[in-house]
Amino acid sequence: MTRRILDFVIILLFVWGGMLFGLWIISSMIVPISIPGVSRYLVNTLQVVVSASMVLLWLLLWRWLARSMFWRALRNNQNK
Repeated sequence: MTRRILDFVIILLFVWGGMLFGLWIISSMIVPISIPGVSRYLVNTLQVVVSASMVLLWLLLWRWLARSMFWRALRNNQNK
């Protein structure tokens, strides 16, 4: 039971930490991007693509973490 609570806390910390870190990266590095000589629409599209890619990577990592903890909990439960 304690291990399940710890797994849940680890997932929550990863989700919140990843979200805050991703928002910091987006606001400090991606939003200020300006490329001289390139259309503003193209730069804005690039910003959206990079930000969306970061979010998708974050979601995939979250899914992988949750699935691995779930299957490990099942394996440990069967061994008892």
